[in-house]
Amino acid sequence: MDSFSFTTVQGKTEVFYCDEPFLPPVGTAGGMYIADSNTAPIAKSAKNFRHDLPLVIIEAGEENKNFTSLVSILKTALDAGLSRNSVFIGVGGGLVCDLAAFAASVYMRGAKCKLVPTSLLAMADAAIGGKTAINFDGYKNMVGTFFKADEVYISPKVLKSLSEPEYLSGMFEIFKMGLLYSKDIYQIFRNQKENILARDEDLCLDLVKKAVEAKALVVSRDFDEKNERAFLNLGHTFGHALESVLNFSKISHGEAVAWGISKAILLGKKLGLTDSSYADEVCAVIHSYSRIDVPLLYDKEKVLLAMKKDKKNIDNKIRLILQKNICETFIYEASEKDIREVL
Repeated sequence: MDSFSFTTVQGKTEVFYCDEPFLPPVGTAGGMYIADSNTAPIAKSAKNFRHDLPLVIIEAGEENKNFTSLVSILKTALDAGLSRNSVFIGVGGGLVCDLAAFAASVYMRGAKCKLVPTSLLAMADAAIGGKTAINFDGYKNMVGTFFKADEVYISPKVLKSLSEPEYLSGMFEIFKMGLLYSKDIYQIFRNQKENILARDEDLCLDLVKKAVEAKALVVSRDFDEKNERAFLNLGHTFGHALESVLNFSKISHGEAVAWGISKAILLGKKLGLTDSSYADEVCAVIHSYSRIDVPLLYDKEKVLLAMKKDKKNIDNKIRLILQKNICETFIYEASEKDIREVL
């Protein structure tokens, strides 16, 4: 079992790469499992699963990333007599990883947290870096904490069972990491589309490892997003707004982010801030992987309104992550007029 570790202001996170789905052992203080209706079977069949521990199953779907699900987890923990030394083990995609870690972060002011991501998105992004959240009042990740997982267990074998939208959702987040920090990742997306879409196991593991290590370095330097970590939001201000307008349906998170990246890149090109040939190339790559004709789905003014409520904004100004070229990234406060023109 290969492993990789990184350290933040909250301590060390150990990342394990496993051949098969593997659940972390539970100590004498006990613990519980959190899964959704799609990933509960994976949890139950994974190595080390203990039938004597509580298992909370959240109904799958982004609309269930809410206070009701959070309360269900916390009540189960309390009824089971868990302590702050007990471990919350999340088995699932971004929904489960965010919920399980959020619950652990607020239970008795902080229990232990270990994650077993089962989606590509969670492996490369949601399980790494200590952001936890639930959606609130129709807005994405509006309530949450910074709270690292102690351990993360990644098994690329589960990727074979993902639907095409789920798989591409994760791939678009990895693509984002390539634009930000890895020319190698970017070139793989440009030149190995067939192998990526075929879900080549060795290639998937290589991409996940590159993305995890790139994100871990950023998180180690800026855990609570005071500076550089904000770059990881490339495409997210646009993308989160689109998800909110669509009520978290019709499009996956990664696809929304990919659309958001294209809008951010086009905005940079329009303003003369992004290299024109780079912008055209990035948009062409995104288009070659995308399944959905996004412009048919949304109302521009509603998207703009949602962007104005993004939690990353300061002084009522919409803060976007833009790029000059690959691996050359900066923060820009955009006018509503300019944003409206690229929507």
